[in-house]
Amino acid sequence: MKITSLKLTEKGLKTFLSGRLWLERPDLAVWPEETPGTEVRLVSPEGYFLARGYFHPESRIPVRIFSREDEPLGRPFLLKVFRQALELRRKLYPKEEAFRLVHAEGDGLPGLTVDIYGRVAVIQISTAGMERVKEEIVAALRELLSPSTVVFKNDLPVRREEDLELYVEVPFGNLSGPVEIQMDGLRFLVDPLDGQKTGFFLDQRENRRVIKKLSQEAVVLDLFSYTGAFGLYALSGGARRVFAVDRSEKALELAEEMARLNGFWDRLFPIKARVEEFLRDAPDASVIILDPPAFIKSYRALEAGRKKYREVNRMAIRTLSRGFFFTSSCSQFLTADDLYRIVRSAAKNKNLRLLFRHFQAPDHPENPAHPETLYLKGFTFWVEER
Repeated sequence: MKITSLKLTEKGLKTFLSGRLWLERPDLAVWPEETPGTEVRLVSPEGYFLARGYFHPESRIPVRIFSREDEPLGRPFLLKVFRQALELRRKLYPKEEAFRLVHAEGDGLPGLTVDIYGRVAVIQISTAGMERVKEEIVAALRELLSPSTVVFKNDLPVRREEDLELYVEVPFGNLSGPVEIQMDGLRFLVDPLDGQKTGFFLDQRENRRVIKKLSQEAVVLDLFSYTGAFGLYALSGGARRVFAVDRSEKALELAEEMARLNGFWDRLFPIKARVEEFLRDAPDASVIILDPPAFIKSYRALEAGRKKYREVNRMAIRTLSRGFFFTSSCSQFLTADDLYRIVRSAAKNKNLRLLFRHFQAPDHPENPAHPETLYLKGFTFWVEER
């Protein structure tokens, strides 16, 4: 099959040589008449081959690069990249059954995320180029990992920017409810069909281990708890009780069920409420975990989102007289420095000592050419009254 060649401008060549996997309109010397997701060959201003990518004429990122070799985006290529990704994860997390196998640009595959929960593989596709090869993605995963079930969790709103429909389906196997996994001796229930993202936030796994170490004999507030994973780690570390606060009744029901599975049924207290309302009359605590959703989902929402982060951090710190304060942001539009300044400005009349800086787990690797791939940042402070 003939592949259209796209010549880059001098600017585009500089972008390519920087390691970026995204090319914008000024990077392209020609504008082809191709359908969304079509594979293209990228060539230098002199006509020399550079890379393979896929093209979308209506996207704000018209070209995404997937290989610097002249190879198609098909099953053999995907299997090769998946195998390399799996080798790395097995070095990072030997014998663990839950991990992120593919982290989009972090693993050189823009538009594709794959999370593994035991025998279940959950795929999220955000671009037309990856959507066109979704059957090859499933085939490569089946060949590599032999999962019992594969799920497409393709309900990301960002898909609308690529004119893609939102859907959740099971193209292989069967799944009717949550999947049980084990991590650090704890049992978790993951809901790939109806849960947030792929069903579980694997990116916080290392940070939860820190919370476990700090929770001996503590009363813990797990704010924006979702299904209570942070709280379960705190309980396994010896916390006396955990108040898990979230607006989702379904998530809190799953948190309760997991507390029972792990023998913590009498120490986890789910509270369905807005965090801001709960903090107006919160119980005394010695550990506060603040893990909110992404308040900033675009540059246009930057100022409003910063205001929201300031508000919840201020209210949480005000509640804590003396103890550990963990705070994080999963918005790529808020930098670690931004969050640090927000916490410092929110901590009036408090003494802060910075103990830990937090990032996403290493199975969510950062691509240095793509700052967007380093999206999770956080801090743990020791807080005291002045």
